[in-house]
Amino acid sequence: MTSSRNTWYDGILLEELDGNDKDFKYASDKMSKTIGHDDVTSYNILKVIRISNNDTWPAYEQRRKEIYNDLGKQVEEKRLFHGSPNADIIAREGFDRGFARNTGMFGNGVYFAEHSSKSNNYAFGNHQPCQTHRNKKCSVCVRKILICKVALGRIYETTQSTVSALPAGYHSVKANAGPLLLYPEYIIYDDKQVYPRYLIEFTTNYAPESWCTIV
Repeated sequence: MTSSRNTWYDGILLEELDGNDKDFKYASDKMSKTIGHDDVTSYNILKVIRISNNDTWPAYEQRRKEIYNDLGKQVEEKRLFHGSPNADIIAREGFDRGFARNTGMFGNGVYFAEHSSKSNNYAFGNHQPCQTHRNKKCSVCVRKILICKVALGRIYETTQSTVSALPAGYHSVKANAGPLLLYPEYIIYDDKQVYPRYLIEFTTNYAPESWCTIV
């Protein structure tokens, strides 16, 4: 393992990885292989930061154990994307639904995507433009995405926006592609069910016909 720069906070290690590190390659490959939107052609990966958090990891392990005891079997986990202009703060402090928007399609939860290109749309905010160029499809400004380990447990699946809170007996919601969504997303309602593992800084390349003029 090689690390070009480490940053310590209280109980938190952020390791900026060298391009030859296997985790850098993993994160970079996962980003490129999960592009679903036609307007996104590729990414320029600038940094991959591996997160080791002595506060959020034990909480995640404890919550995963609780779900295991509830199910009586292994807990389903996925590594999913989360795009946010506050991704670097989440990397240090973990998720806090107190700052989540109550107007989300599936209520006050934390939302994740299988497709990097879906989370890419949230890197500047919810389908918001970059602040510098006021361009939603800016290929110059740096975006940030997290790859998180998410304990999904028993999943409630739907294609309708009829869920505003976690249904009884379930641990997460999966909104499948359908009338409302082109790409699926996952929602959890307990901050302890997610562990941010990688913070990725990148720029996004778009197909020429989708470019917007930068002013």
